[in-house]
Amino acid sequence: MIPHHTQAQRASEQARRLADTFIGRLTQSGYTATVGAPVNYGHKVSLAHPSLPHTLHAVLYVGKDKTSFVKEGKNWPDGLYDVLLQEFHTLLLPHPMPLVAPITQAAGSTVAYVDGSYCEQDHNAHIGWAFEIWREGQSIDGQAGSISHPDALSLRNVAGECHAVEQVLEWCRAHDCTDIEIRFDYTGLAHWANGTWRTNAVRTQRYRERVASSGVRITWTKIQAHNGEYGNARVDFFARHAATNHVFFPELPLSILPPRLRHSQVTPAPGQ
Repeated sequence: MIPHHTQAQRASEQARRLADTFIGRLTQSGYTATVGAPVNYGHKVSLAHPSLPHTLHAVLYVGKDKTSFVKEGKNWPDGLYDVLLQEFHTLLLPHPMPLVAPITQAAGSTVAYVDGSYCEQDHNAHIGWAFEIWREGQSIDGQAGSISHPDALSLRNVAGECHAVEQVLEWCRAHDCTDIEIRFDYTGLAHWANGTWRTNAVRTQRYRERVASSGVRITWTKIQAHNGEYGNARVDFFARHAATNHVFFPELPLSILPPRLRHSQVTPAPGQ
């Protein structure tokens, strides 16, 4: 037990608050995370994920000069600690300004934003997905819908993220698009596709196979969830709406968006 009214106790309490915030962010990315016992100047954290064969452990420390996220044990998959450490460091940055960040992209390129959502209503679970295609800073296409297949429900919003990517690849096939940049907020989408994370679930195995067999060259761009980026905010809204209302949109209905998100062509910020 850490004594009260000590610097270590105060640091542990601060670490607990930071751990709660970090866990909330990891939950958005499909993790099951819990805060464990306090330690000197910190708190233990446990992490589980559908792609992982075992629970991982770490300690979040708040020291006098440095705040750190330190892994415990040797069973961490290659690269995962670095990914989570980068995510942790974003918590230490000044809080970002709210919307709106412009859609910026290279001339002639095609960009797809994807997102997934999960909701439970009257003891029924539903997963939403959405994607939106942008060219020259203008929205040109997109869809949203919901799924409720049993092998998808166990992955919650992650299944919606995977489905959105698969629908983007279908769009590419239908429109003879061989190169695309996919902007996403769930790290596993790129790791599963690239083989750096295990695909233990049937759903993630199928996802990896479909990406590999698509013939589309994908540039994966990780963005911060709920960070005010315009394209991400739009697909997040559509995915949540589709999950909540169990609907399919063959075209994205801009009229249901909040007014601040209804511009389908975004003027680049000065200097961009």
